[in-house]
Order: sequence, then structure tokens, then C-alpha cells
Amino acid sequence: MSNQTKLLDDILYQELRPWLGKNSLDQKYASKLSSVKEASTDFQFKYEISFHRPFDHKTKYYSKLILNNVKSECVRLVELIKEDNNENLIKYWLEDTLNKRIKTRLKDLGKLIKEKDYALTYIDPKKTSFELDQTHKANTFILQLLKLAYMQLYLEIQNAFSTWIEDQFILEDFYSQLLLEPVPDKHFLKPVQVIEVESKPLPAAKTETAATANSFHSFTYKQLNTNPDKLTDLWDSLKLNHFISKSTTLLNFKKVFSGGEIKTPIEWTGNISELFYFIKLIYSEHKLVDDLKQKQWEVTCLCFVDTDGNSFDRSKFRSLKRPNLTGDKIEKAVSHLI
Repeated sequence: MSNQTKLLDDILYQELRPWLGKNSLDQKYASKLSSVKEASTDFQFKYEISFHRPFDHKTKYYSKLILNNVKSECVRLVELIKEDNNENLIKYWLEDTLNKRIKTRLKDLGKLIKEKDYALTYIDPKKTSFELDQTHKANTFILQLLKLAYMQLYLEIQNAFSTWIEDQFILEDFYSQLLLEPVPDKHFLKPVQVIEVESKPLPAAKTETAATANSFHSFTYKQLNTNPDKLTDLWDSLKLNHFISKSTTLLNFKKVFSGGEIKTPIEWTGNISELFYFIKLIYSEHKLVDDLKQKQWEVTCLCFVDTDGNSFDRSKFRSLKRPNLTGDKIEKAVSHLI
């Protein structure tokens, strides 16, 4: 499986370059519009492109091509990066995809837009003139939309692997660091707005189901997005002191502190008193994770299993105390998160 964005790259570098002579005639695209397949996916996109409306056959065709392809590429690349569940491979794919490929494409796009004078003002409905070269105007539309597609691709992947990326990009960074353009007054790439609908009280018979649906799945480390390397240090320390299995991957470990649903619980190789004290330190004493409304032991049982793969009995946690022999080691491990 490859992390090449072939179709988008073809528009920028190869046969689909819109300024090529063979791609200039607008009428040729009238019959091609229906050939572009709509992307259908359950992927929860965090960003959406809200660009100017296409104005001729060529811009309609390229718009459908780009917008559908960037959706399918987001899904494909996220799956590619996470499929092996291997720390070194994930780091490799992220470095190669984000820093070597997408950033390079955006730098090249920035240069191309300047060289060919594909400025946004040519397609601004409130500023443009109908006397402008319509071919140049169409090419401007396509390259500006392509720029947004690469930016969305970067941000979606960055969001999907936020715990692995320390130096995260925001929209302004694309313009100041890669495109070398002024930050526009209006952003055409926007976070998806999540509309919260006020829920009606459920009938008494469904109360238990509702509580289950709203239950917590894991811990959420408060510095997850700002200092993810602290979790790496904690992971190292717990393995070194034999509190968690040596086979525990960093990816699975970080999921325990992501707030998301846990599919692979962490094997706690220490005793139950040591697990109790670990959770007490991160939750009650130092408050390093979000409030769980007194559900911390329920969440602990979702996130950790014993050496036989069995869930812990949450009722036993309440009677436990700080382990005398290993308390100092647990305190030192937790100090990495502070």
C-alpha cells in the first residue's frame, strides 16, 4: 500500500495539469462530469472545504474530482498509517506523509501560484471582472482548490494521530511557513460544526441504556495535545519497573489516556494495590486527567487487565492502600506527567 496521493499529484505535476493545452477546452468536460464517482465513507471529518462555486464545465469537473478524491485519500491514508499498530511504522508514515510529501506539495503549489499569477482575487465574485481571461480564471480556481485539498489532508491526518505529533500545524502556519502568502481574511477550510441537539428525557425503561451510552471509555490526559511526549516517558517508566507488560505498544498505551474507546486493554503486570495507587495519583491527587464523575474505577477496569487477561474487580479498589515497597517507584513514574 502506498502513501502517494496520485490523483492530486497528477493535477499538480502530471497529465491533469489544468494549464496544459490539451486540458484547456472547457466544452470537453461537459460529458466527463458524470464519470466522477461520489466518495461515500463513515469517516468523521474534522474539516470541510467551503469554496467559491464553480462557474463552468472545467471547474465543475475538477471541483468534483478534487473534493471526492481528498475524502477517499483521507480515509485511505489514516488506515494505512494505523494498520500495523507498530510505533516505528506509524512514526515513519507520519514523517513521510506529512513532512516529506504534503508539505512539499504545498511549497510547490505556493511557487506555482506566484509564477502563474493564480491569485484568489481573480475568482472572488465580488472583485473579479467578466473581461478576465476565462481560462486563466478557471486554472486559478482549480489550483486554489487543490491547495485547500492538501491542507485538509494534512489536518485530518494530524488530527487522527494527534498524540504522535508534537509540533502541530494550524491554518495560519500553512500560509506563513509553506505557501509564503498573507493569511487570507476568509478561510475556505473550516472545522466541521457539530450541532448539539437538546435531548428529551427518555422513558424510565430506557434510563439504563442512556447511562451506558454516556459512560466514559478511558482516561483523558489533560496535556494530551500539548505534551504527548510525557505519556511516552510514563510508558517507558512503567515498563522499566514491570508495572505493565513489556509487549505494550505506545499506541495502545496512549489510547488509554485519549478518552476514546479501548479495544486492547493494557496488561498490568504489577499487583492490584500498585494499580490502585497509580490511578489514585493521576486522578485524585494530581488531577492529571479529566473528571470522570466518580467513575475512575469503572474506567480502570476497561483500560487494564491482569496478567491472565481478566478484568479487575472494581469493588476491591476501595479498600486498598499505598504499596509500601513500590509506592516510590509509582510516584516517580507518575511525575513524568506533571
